[in-house]
Amino acid sequence: MNDSAFILIVEDHAKIRTSTLVQLRDQGFYAHAVASAEEADAFLAEQESPPDLLLVDIRLGGASGIDFLKRRAAKHSPVPAIIITGEASISETVEALRLGVYDLIEKPFTRERLLQSVRNCLDHAVLKRELAAVKTHIHQRHTILGRSPQIAQLRERIERVAATGARALIRGESGTGKELVANTLHHLGARRDQPFIKINCAAIPAHLIEDELFGHARGAFTDAKFAKPGLFEEADRGSLFLDEIGDMELPLQSRLLRVLEDGKVRRVGENHDRQVDVRVIAATNRDLNEAIAAGAFRQDLYFRLATVPIDVPPLRERAGDVALLFSFFLESFCTEHQRRKLTVEPEVFAALDRYSWPGNVRELRNVCEQLAIFGADPITIDQMPSLLVARDAGTCEAGLLRFNDAVDVMPLREFKERCETEYIEAVLRRTNWNYTAAAKMLDIQRTYLHQKIVALKIQKPRR
Repeated sequence: MNDSAFILIVEDHAKIRTSTLVQLRDQGFYAHAVASAEEADAFLAEQESPPDLLLVDIRLGGASGIDFLKRRAAKHSPVPAIIITGEASISETVEALRLGVYDLIEKPFTRERLLQSVRNCLDHAVLKRELAAVKTHIHQRHTILGRSPQIAQLRERIERVAATGARALIRGESGTGKELVANTLHHLGARRDQPFIKINCAAIPAHLIEDELFGHARGAFTDAKFAKPGLFEEADRGSLFLDEIGDMELPLQSRLLRVLEDGKVRRVGENHDRQVDVRVIAATNRDLNEAIAAGAFRQDLYFRLATVPIDVPPLRERAGDVALLFSFFLESFCTEHQRRKLTVEPEVFAALDRYSWPGNVRELRNVCEQLAIFGADPITIDQMPSLLVARDAGTCEAGLLRFNDAVDVMPLREFKERCETEYIEAVLRRTNWNYTAAAKMLDIQRTYLHQKIVALKIQKPRR
């Protein structure tokens, strides 16, 4: 709770108004008092921001404090309020509660009663704002950003599939956001309040995936000292996301097919089945039709999983979305790493649009996080990764260093020295000549970096 909160007192009784004002100011609050609703309206019209709390008498001469709050609520964002009352009727009390009034203080009230109510109300308002921020953050986590037609079509398809509860197979290149699509499918569907369990089939050794998915009985193998439910049981009544399903081995595909057919799982080492109700969402960056042709993926499992296929477009095909995503991620990472918002020079956005983004949205996120940590304000083209700002991709060769025919041939020693100089200068520019940050990026000691700067005669440019 912030003791410097701005509190407006609307009270027509002069003695109570003055006493309340003094008590609040004594506690460090920024308080102001007026005698009528008209004075309150005039005063608030001159303020740049609304008060943190309204302390309003229920009787304001011939007017009503409830009516004053109703007019405010109809025209402005809601403000936490406390009613001061001496003779509130039941109907007025009900109306106050309907308006969201936090508390009703009966006259005469003590200093302790006033301060307790004010502090509790302000604390409650802080909690509501924090909860709203959390909800916004959760919503953003499940929001697919973009204005391109491809993303508009993707969002529409997700909304329609989510409402049905059907199984879905999400297809797309690595880094396109398939897991975000799966999250959105679950949180827009009827199972949103039930478990959402995820497993990456490519990240877990093949001999452990069966145990992860189906669980085991006590004594099923040497280290099985306790019974363990599998992910299918944990996801009962919810959703199970099988990422990189194309990397699952054939024997396990047969067991998965059986579960999808009858909804029953059997733990390793048991001889009886357990019924589960799970919505399965799968994803892959492989062409499963090619895998089927090669005998690496079961066709019948494919048809079970791909009840509704959802294709996620690569970033290079999302015209106009790169700048939007870059700005969003950069601001998000600046907030996360407690940096003020960074501005971006226009030529940076032009470079972003020219780049093909082979790593898709994941690559763009990584670039933004690096800039949020090491970038200097404003973000300039010199701070961008070298791959991203290559001017003439048609004349570039593969590798870290790219040359064209105009580059002079020189002795190898001179070439190595020039490359080292240019690379160290590029890192120093990216870190705004912060030697500690540059040494960390180069994975060398700060003292060694100073030695190289002196030996290579690297000069920090003057402002």
